[in-house]
Amino acid sequence: MPYLQFRDQRVTLTQADQAVGAFDGAALRVPGDDPAARAIIRLGADGTGIIARGHHDAVVQVNGVRLGQEPAPLLHGDKVELGGQQLHYGEDAKGGSTQFISAASLAEQVKVAVGAPKKPTSATGGRLVSLVDGREYTVSDAGVTFGREIGNDIVVATGEVSRRHAQIVPGESGYILNDLSTNGVLINGARVSERQLLGRGDVINIGGEEFRFYADKAKEPAASAPPPAPAPAAAPAPAAATPPVPVIPIPEAPTAPKPARETAARAPLATLEIINEGPIKGTRFEIFTPLTNIGRGAHNDVPIADDSVSDSHAKILRKDGHWYVVDQGSTNGTYVGGRRVQGEQQLVGAPDVRFGNIKLTFRPSAGSQDEGGSTRAIAAVNVDQARRMATPATPPAVAASSHRSDKPIMIPETPVPDKKGCAAMIAFVIALGAAGAGMLAILLTVGG
Repeated sequence: MPYLQFRDQRVTLTQADQAVGAFDGAALRVPGDDPAARAIIRLGADGTGIIARGHHDAVVQVNGVRLGQEPAPLLHGDKVELGGQQLHYGEDAKGGSTQFISAASLAEQVKVAVGAPKKPTSATGGRLVSLVDGREYTVSDAGVTFGREIGNDIVVATGEVSRRHAQIVPGESGYILNDLSTNGVLINGARVSERQLLGRGDVINIGGEEFRFYADKAKEPAASAPPPAPAPAAAPAPAAATPPVPVIPIPEAPTAPKPARETAARAPLATLEIINEGPIKGTRFEIFTPLTNIGRGAHNDVPIADDSVSDSHAKILRKDGHWYVVDQGSTNGTYVGGRRVQGEQQLVGAPDVRFGNIKLTFRPSAGSQDEGGSTRAIAAVNVDQARRMATPATPPAVAASSHRSDKPIMIPETPVPDKKGCAAMIAFVIALGAAGAGMLAILLTVGG
């Protein structure tokens, strides 16, 4: 049966919710009196364990990864951190004794891992990523252990794995894997001969499960500085110094200030921040468009220069007011909350997103989740009235003089009337025509 264990206490999981934490009455009590240190455990539909936060302020970690709002499945050997204490999840059916691999099977492993790694590392930033379920494990200063028993840092619950199978520890030249098992360990398909120096990107196979190893790159030796170049010989002084010609400064024309829309900073729609331990931790990428491409290639909007990230790895897009991540058929996968994305998955809240071995936190900006959700209604407008308002006013015409002139007489233009004043306007035009005819007769008489 699945169980959760703390020291000598053990609680068996059932279909009903059970509370564990630092409070009286818990099914499994841990030290402390913080009511927020609370988690809920139960059996899932497939018979495996499920854990969820039992309080909105609870800090629950599974294998060092903080649990979000959604419940998470538990695997045999998982470590649960709650209230500063470490608990272990296990399943009785996955215990037992070690099964020996036959000599014929061992003979198939003709290669033996020897020599220095192709990509050496330093002894910092070590981490392992499971190629089976995508979980990530940090290699601490004390190292990590593999084995079938739940006391190991990484539990592989198969019969071919020893109770304490292997160990990775930091050394002077990087990280070293020590084989402590009966059936051996494979690195990049070759069997380890007791101990092996690991390289960046090595794949470790233990009992059929594979883990990709990463660490900080080894520092290159500092290049020796070239000898200083000899100082050039001083030029001979001229016989007679010529007085310098005064230079009159010409004032520069004042530069017009840029419009406010050019100088104002553009607010990002969302951000991605790397949370992996090491020198790249805290690297922040800002997202300014509803469609953002992510990958190792320089053509991406968010370029991540890591061997585990594909050239075009994934994309993050916003549609219908919500954010989604889409895997682009990457080699090492895209994960949200520890689960591999199959096609497309919605990003809710501020989840952890992992591309290959690079883990980031996605945070949408305020209001970016709601935009684009509905259609705006445009108020009805009287078209004729809008046109009249848009037409500029006509300046008054120059009044006609009473004396004779060779220039034509200017008749003022009349504004276009609306439909309500048509009759009055027609009468006005007729009167204006009569006045013009009278003026013409007077001019002809004077001219005659």
